[in-house]
Amino acid sequence: MFSISSEAKVGLFVLIGFVILGYMSVQVGRDGFGTKKGYPVDVFFDNVAGLEKDASVQIAGVEVGRVAGIKLKDGKAQVTLRIDPDIKLEKDVTAAIKTHGVLGDKYVEIIPGTTGQAFIEPGGQINLTERNPDIDRLLNNFASIAADVKLLTGSLSKVFGSQHGEQSLDDILENTRQLTFNMNALVKNNEAVLKAALENTRDLTGNINRVVDNNSQKFTELLDGLKVASQEVQKAFASLSDISENLKNGQGTLGQLLTDKTTVEKLNKTLTSLEEVAERINQGKGTIGKLINDEETVNSLNEGLAGINRYVNKAEQFRTFLSYRGEYLFDKSSMKSYLDLRIQPTWDKFYILGLASDPRGRRTIRETTFLGVTTSTEESDKQGLLFNAQIGKRYKDLVLKGGIFESTGGFGFDYLTMNDNLKFSFEAFDFANDRRAHMKAWAEYRFFKHLYLSAGWDDFLSDQGNSSPFAGIAIRFEDDDLKYLMTTTPIPK
Repeated sequence: MFSISSEAKVGLFVLIGFVILGYMSVQVGRDGFGTKKGYPVDVFFDNVAGLEKDASVQIAGVEVGRVAGIKLKDGKAQVTLRIDPDIKLEKDVTAAIKTHGVLGDKYVEIIPGTTGQAFIEPGGQINLTERNPDIDRLLNNFASIAADVKLLTGSLSKVFGSQHGEQSLDDILENTRQLTFNMNALVKNNEAVLKAALENTRDLTGNINRVVDNNSQKFTELLDGLKVASQEVQKAFASLSDISENLKNGQGTLGQLLTDKTTVEKLNKTLTSLEEVAERINQGKGTIGKLINDEETVNSLNEGLAGINRYVNKAEQFRTFLSYRGEYLFDKSSMKSYLDLRIQPTWDKFYILGLASDPRGRRTIRETTFLGVTTSTEESDKQGLLFNAQIGKRYKDLVLKGGIFESTGGFGFDYLTMNDNLKFSFEAFDFANDRRAHMKAWAEYRFFKHLYLSAGWDDFLSDQGNSSPFAGIAIRFEDDDLKYLMTTTPIPK
């Protein structure tokens, strides 16, 4: 049996390890530890001192890429970023160079842009950057500040270092101590007053804030109105200036009136004529004079105006509706049609006149007598039209109606809901001894302004085989022409 010695096993294991190590070295040398996947994006900085290639690119502290390259272009540092393919950058993102801690490594921080903006395409550029602080410039500023502080301390040393300066400093400290003591005493003696003043000030501030918050829209509208009014006043002054100039130059009717004597004479003649006409009217002469001075004419005119007013009010209340309704009877596979005229003199009363076409025909009973024996025969006229003539009264959401339904007597009611958009209806008519009454129930819903859809059951208690479910559509609109034809002008007494 073939066997491998321990030395051979160790050598084979070391050989496999070297192969794996070599492969990893090649991969690391080719790809590196930084990410090579993603898309490139360029950004330009004035100074990138301390930023190294393969530095981290972060958003909110999360690494989303690496620095792929840094080079000089047109006097600025061009930094190429390689962004993770899963990360999309808005076009208004901002790039900045940050540092981990005080002496840490530098990295590129990307501040997200506006949500909903377009994204930067691969190979695109970040246009917004933040200027990173320059350490050398800060150190120079610190050196200048230190020199100024040194100069100030030297001056203070000259002022307060002498005996006179020390005495002045002692006097200042003593005065400060006395002032502090007096202020403490003042605050203690007036503590209640100060608290009340502070409380009043806080209440006043709260009230002002509430007034401003509740009337911010009104203040804005007031300011806009003042702005528009100011513009209109400027236009008015400009117009007045033009008018004044035209008057001065004798232009226009008023300008000629002020400067042209002929125009003044014509105006005087016109005023004289008007005075004569007014005198004739006062004497009751002419049509206008009689109208003003004759009480009988005035009363007749008032009665005529009152009649016209009653007619207008009646015409406004009077409404007429014209409608067509078609119902498809599923059991009969045919269409039943209605054409109705609804006359509504007031909101709670109406009259209906209409025609109906029933595919089952108009039912008639013919009686014949032969040898003293009377026989009844039922006939159906499929071409004949049925007519409707009904009156109705509405009580809130309930409507009661009665009259002629499809050429027979009957009654019905409607229930309206959802702002009159949905209606439930029931009708019962054609009461006879030899058959059950014709009863019909359905619901109707308004989908659009003039379009209605309906569904229900026609003659649902029929014992003659006429029961059938149906679905229908209706077109209904208000006709102002018919309304004014049916109203009449009242004749004043």
